[in-house]
Amino acid sequence: MCQELSLTAALVRTAGLVLDIGARAAAQHEVTTQHAQMLCIVVWRPMSMAQLGTALRITKSSTSGLVDRAEEGGLVRRSADLDDRRSQLVVLTDRGAQVGQAYRDTVAEGIEELVADIPDVEREALRAVLSRIVLAHQARNTWPSENDPVADHHTVSPPIARIASTLVGPRVAVGGTHLEETP
Repeated sequence: MCQELSLTAALVRTAGLVLDIGARAAAQHEVTTQHAQMLCIVVWRPMSMAQLGTALRITKSSTSGLVDRAEEGGLVRRSADLDDRRSQLVVLTDRGAQVGQAYRDTVAEGIEELVADIPDVEREALRAVLSRIVLAHQARNTWPSENDPVADHHTVSPPIARIASTLVGPRVAVGGTHLEETP
């Protein structure tokens, strides 16, 4: 007989299982879990340091340190925001895009293994209920969905492909935000 958990216990323990999958995937791809989270967030578009800190729920100094280490590891680069000279934008490098995609693929495989024994009807019901919860409570956009454009620099939606392809140039315009390479 299968032990039944309370809803709270089931959700908390499930979150723990997903966090464990993410931690193992980050280690496999030789990044920290925070770097992996950052790669999942910045995949959509360049972000200011303040926006990134807010998305990750970390302080300004922690954001700077995180981006410094990611930049040293070749995962991101900083670009001047031509619309606001005081601001630096965090932009994925090709290596960052590749590591981020590999991380997301590994996590997806881990989650597929986690739910492999659940019948399709129940999996669909679980997906529907979790989607409703996430969307109703405006959960932070920290993980791309199949319906979201993802900038992986190779197979992406047209708007993101335009962004990714233009980021290699020294000056670009992205959705009204002008970028410039920093020396």
